[in-house]
Amino acid sequence: MGVLESLTDDGGVVSWVLVGVLALAVLENLVDGDLVWTAFLVATVVVLVLPAAVLRDPHAMLPPTVTALAVLPGVTRAVGPAWATEYATYVGVAAVSLAVVAELTLFTEAELSPRFADAMVVLTTMAAIGAWAVLQFYSDRYLGTEFLGSAEAVMWEFVRATAAGVAAAVVFELYFEYETSSDTTIADLLEGDCG
Repeated sequence: MGVLESLTDDGGVVSWVLVGVLALAVLENLVDGDLVWTAFLVATVVVLVLPAAVLRDPHAMLPPTVTALAVLPGVTRAVGPAWATEYATYVGVAAVSLAVVAELTLFTEAELSPRFADAMVVLTTMAAIGAWAVLQFYSDRYLGTEFLGSAEAVMWEFVRATAAGVAAAVVFELYFEYETSSDTTIADLLEGDCG
């Protein structure tokens, strides 16, 4: 039995429960009027349920640990302490990046080496935060908002996003680490074909 199969012996039940918890966090953010977080959490739900919807198989879910990492920022934002909500953004983006990479390797024909998958998690996180900074810039410029305080604040945002991406990549690496040869792909690890 492979790594993924051993982690999802429950047929995706735990992952579906976690997605349900995230759906409650979506409702909580919607009631609070936080539309940006509501949109982000809806996008996270879509990423998490996409394989099951596309494959028309409710068992086609990520392992509960990966799903929990993607759900944690939304729950933290909804019920966590105020100091944790600033970092929830970066952890949330990194967790969604991790989920996307895991889904690519698990549910598609894509073959990624472990190091490339790690780099992809970091770069996807940085790209998402970069796109967010561009949206904030244009919002400030054309809508009169004041999301971006200074260039220094934007740079620190990129530093925190990069740190969150690296942390997610480390989690990804440790989570799927095995005694493998150097040419083993993440898909091989997930399927248990690591020789």
